[in-house]
Amino acid sequence: ARYLAKRFAAKEAFSKALGLGLRGPMTLLSLEVLNDRRGKPFARARKELAPYLEARRLIAHVSLSDESDHVMAFVVLEQQPEGLPQQPKEAQ
Repeated sequence: ARYLAKRFAAKEAFSKALGLGLRGPMTLLSLEVLNDRRGKPFARARKELAPYLEARRLIAHVSLSDESDHVMAFVVLEQQPEGLPQQPKEAQ
């Protein structure tokens, strides 16, 4: 249950960082929260959210934490200058 709670918290934090809340193009199904091979969490946009982020050159930095009955997620959105890759290497 903690695993799913952290994923939901990350999606909510992402929606708040984006400033849209959980409405188009940001929905619970339009964002995956995964881990790279070292265990670091990252966000992968799907559906309508992917082109929305791409057009704005936004990448997400995700941090997840849990302690007994509590989970927490932080998301920082960074706008990349033109000409740089859209996502950090570990998220590709």
